[in-house]
Amino acid sequence: MLHIFYGREDLDKDKFLFERIAAELNQDGADSGNHRKILLLVPDQFTLQAERNAFACLGVPGLMDLEVLSQSRLGFKVLEETGGGNRVHIDKYGRHMLLAKILSDNKDSFTAFRGMHLRNSFIEMANNLISEMKQFNTSPKDMLEVMKAAEETSLLYRKLEDIHRIYESYENLIEGKYIDTEDYLNLFVMKIRESEMVRNSVIWINGFDYFTPKTLDIIEQLMVTAKEVNILLTSDTVSFPTRDSKNPESGDSELFQLTKTLMDKLKIIAMRQGISVSESPVGAEYRIPVGQAADEKSEALAHLEHELYAYPFKKMEASPSVTLCRAANFYAEAETAAAMICRLVREEGFRYRDIAVICNDMEERASVIKRVFADYGISVFLDKKRDILHNPVVTFITSLIDVAANGYLYEDLFRLLKTDLMPVTSEEYEDLENYVLKYKIKGNRFQKEFQYGSREEGEEALARLNQIRRRIYEYISVFEKTFHQGKTVKEKTAALYYFLRDDAGIPDLTETMIQTLQDDNQFEYAEETAQIWGVILGIFDQIIELIGEESLSSSDYGNILKAGFEAVEIGLLPPTMDQIIVGTMQRTRTGKLKALLVIGANDGLLPASSNTEGLLSEDEKAVLFQKGIEICKVDDLRLKEETLAIYKTLSKPLKYLWMSYSASDSEGKESKQSIIFDKIRKIYNNPEIIKDIINQEEPMARITAPRSTLRHLTEALRNSLEGEALADEWRAAYGWFRNAEENLLARIEEGIFFTNKQKKIEKELIGKLYRKEGLSDIVISPSRLEKFSRCPFSHLIGYGIKPEELRVFEIAGREIGDIYHYCFMKLSQGLTLPGVPISDPASPWMQLTREECKSRIHSLIEEASLEYKEGVLIQGKEEKYRSSRMKTVCAEAAWALVEHVQKGRIREVYFESEFGKGYGKKFPPITIEAPNNQVLIEGKIDRVDILPGNYIKIIDYKSGKERFDTEEARKGWRLQLMLYLRAVLGEMFCRNAADAVQEDSLPKPAGVFYFEIAEPQIDASNMNPEDYSEKVMDERKKSYRLDGIVLDHPDIIESITGEFSGYSEILPVRKTKDGTYSGTTDKKILKEEEFLELCQSVDSTIENLCGELLNGSIDIRPKKVKDETACKFCRYKSICCFDLSFEGCSYETIK
Repeated sequence: MLHIFYGREDLDKDKFLFERIAAELNQDGADSGNHRKILLLVPDQFTLQAERNAFACLGVPGLMDLEVLSQSRLGFKVLEETGGGNRVHIDKYGRHMLLAKILSDNKDSFTAFRGMHLRNSFIEMANNLISEMKQFNTSPKDMLEVMKAAEETSLLYRKLEDIHRIYESYENLIEGKYIDTEDYLNLFVMKIRESEMVRNSVIWINGFDYFTPKTLDIIEQLMVTAKEVNILLTSDTVSFPTRDSKNPESGDSELFQLTKTLMDKLKIIAMRQGISVSESPVGAEYRIPVGQAADEKSEALAHLEHELYAYPFKKMEASPSVTLCRAANFYAEAETAAAMICRLVREEGFRYRDIAVICNDMEERASVIKRVFADYGISVFLDKKRDILHNPVVTFITSLIDVAANGYLYEDLFRLLKTDLMPVTSEEYEDLENYVLKYKIKGNRFQKEFQYGSREEGEEALARLNQIRRRIYEYISVFEKTFHQGKTVKEKTAALYYFLRDDAGIPDLTETMIQTLQDDNQFEYAEETAQIWGVILGIFDQIIELIGEESLSSSDYGNILKAGFEAVEIGLLPPTMDQIIVGTMQRTRTGKLKALLVIGANDGLLPASSNTEGLLSEDEKAVLFQKGIEICKVDDLRLKEETLAIYKTLSKPLKYLWMSYSASDSEGKESKQSIIFDKIRKIYNNPEIIKDIINQEEPMARITAPRSTLRHLTEALRNSLEGEALADEWRAAYGWFRNAEENLLARIEEGIFFTNKQKKIEKELIGKLYRKEGLSDIVISPSRLEKFSRCPFSHLIGYGIKPEELRVFEIAGREIGDIYHYCFMKLSQGLTLPGVPISDPASPWMQLTREECKSRIHSLIEEASLEYKEGVLIQGKEEKYRSSRMKTVCAEAAWALVEHVQKGRIREVYFESEFGKGYGKKFPPITIEAPNNQVLIEGKIDRVDILPGNYIKIIDYKSGKERFDTEEARKGWRLQLMLYLRAVLGEMFCRNAADAVQEDSLPKPAGVFYFEIAEPQIDASNMNPEDYSEKVMDERKKSYRLDGIVLDHPDIIESITGEFSGYSEILPVRKTKDGTYSGTTDKKILKEEEFLELCQSVDSTIENLCGELLNGSIDIRPKKVKDETACKFCRYKSICCFDLSFEGCSYETIK
């Protein structure tokens, strides 16, 4: 006998169901000779809630003759009773691993899906499609017929061909040996008639809106075998799609088309089996009463149940029972929902279990909801599946295999160490990581003793790191030895299992993790971790059963095992009854609700847009469906299911429905409300849509839980500082925190009044921070003074606090510059003879050829490669290639310098000349006097040229682009060149520059310049090949042109450039027709008085800066030049908290 009961959601169908069940149980009690068991069949995710509903409705402490089962659980029980489950069962995870192997083996045979086999998403989609096809009773043989429906040249045909190949390979592999979940259901169908349990049971089926063909096969056998089958569905008693004068109560029967089609299918099945069928609507006595009482439904929500999908619909006036909200963003939306929940609990006396939150966008919003609700003190359970790939134990396993398979790659090794399941402390592996990154320890080099860094790290520190390395290597080697000895999958899995159990102690470590999580009140994570070891063992069993005797490489084994882990999703039960359940329309099932909150009622989410992920697109499925071929679920069916789910869910609450949408998505883009939101607004005659609480003017809306209130109070206090009146409510809240949370409030006040202004440091501390040990004076370099000028706070961190920077053992910009300087110095020293003027024809400078220069530079680079930083330049192919490029660049730049010398007139040259105190220094330090103290500026000048007339030319080599600007020098942005010049000119020149320039014996300024060492960047896209060589030469000459300022004196200019016409290849100057000189850009040629004024101006800037340094200035005061700021490359941006929105934070703009 088949009984079909149906009714709308205005009926208490749970009460009807359990009263009928109670009556049958009581009848069995009265007739002991006719004892029957009742089996209640519900969807997988509904079993717990169905049991709770049973307890509530039956009023009993336990269930004896009533058993709540899912379809799969009923199948297991039947097969357990009747036998037939001899074949090994493989679940979704096993199929995932098997498909990973099938896709890898057939990768070259695919046409539509070529190259997709390594993508986990492709494996997942293939898994899902095979599962769906089996539920729709589609076999590989059927696929051959399906292919005939598509044109052979079409993409659809090629897709179907690839799908058939995958499906057939899968079926061939499991045939006769294994049974998957869908085939298990086939066996279940065959064995139902043999089950005494089913034969003596009354079956009730509830909670379904649609049955797959496979489920209909099960129900058919239950009809034949069980005493009776009762199915409770959601449907209407009338069948009119629109409302008119003859059918005033109808209008939404289209909503129930899905269940009515299902009822027709059930009747056809019953007729085929000769089983009588009865259809009965749930009686009016079960209609949920409408009124104000606690167990009655509000009139507005009862109206919504009838009108949500009615056409045309009836309107009613707005009601407090229905609230519509427009939020600015996800956070404001979640916060407004949390405030609503707090109000319902506080003012209405609701429990958390009386309230549910529905959100169809769990991927984007779930974490936001959980975090915001926690601020409001609301206990939340997220009703969703959790993947395990990032669980520490799973990460440990996959990383361990990767290390063994790939040879100690950095990413694999430190992913393993950071699981905290290895026998090393976090401090040890962090120190080890710093060393490995710094010295670029790659792959199998980790297995050897560390050698680099004894000079920099120290012998003791290096020995400690080697001891940590050995401990890790020996630990992993224990696994590697047995793992690599295993040839088959079974042997490798056994090696992995015994290592995890015996050597790594993962079961015990897992128990410790669970206890730690529970102690920290992280019960969901604790329950997830509690399931991990069992899941891992299950996957091990599956991989052994499926491909245990096959031989795989360690890498392939790891990939297949990872595919199994990627397929796992863990479901959790709510750890407590009194929690807010947060879930989706389709998945989440609740009991009776007093209030429902719907978050994310946005277009594309409610209802959800079409699922675009799948091996077959929805259009392709529709093409097949139109030809009468239904191999899997189509989008039209999914939409009908979701429409019915929306109707059922929105009909749940008795007292309140709160619905919101966000006006922007996670990226800040505009997002619109859904058609459901709009429909509800129209039903209630366009009620006011409230703003989120962040944008509401009423302070009390934001005064709820302490943590959330404090955040809003902080904002109100900050606004009051900017002139906005502080509302009385915030004053009261401030008073409450002053009494209850004074320490917390003090911290908030400190933040509110934060201005980011730094006090000067004390004089005693200045010496401790900046003075070198054993020296009475503070000694700084030109680059350091420039750093102080650009930002005093950055100078404090870099030169006072001195945080250790992780320097990678490689050649980067700084290292390349060091080597270029070394090569230029050695080359210059080798070309300079004592007593022979540089420009003398007998000087080696004047006789050097391009090839000789190139040869010398190459030899110097090779010499540096062996010595520099313990041989970093010969470590690996990358460094060797970089060394070869450096040879080319350095040789070209060196030859350009030689050409400059050969064209000019130079008496003498000093290379790498130091200025400062002490023996061997070429020039004395720059001394800046201050009360009770002085600053000495010491450094090294790349090159000093002494020109005829005792004129001084300064050259600074740069491996990056630098452009000299007089205004930047005046304001302290660029100081090095002018400081070098001052050091050479001496104190006498600084005290009386005007007289000094008249003395032939005293040094005088000729110019200061940058020389860029770089390869020119040339756009050759529109260049003729024959012009390329000439163009390269021109660009090289331009790039090696000195950049700086030169004295406006013909003899000085010619002593640098030699004879030329037009534009000089050495200086940024040009020669006019009348024989005079002008700069190619403004302020490149300075008259003598301009040059002297610049020197005096820079001297004044230097003295002021040194005075600030000695006075303890550590201001967060970055300079800005055009679009460049001192913050651009600053490594300490995360420390200073410089933010233009803070009071006192602004750039010191130079131009």
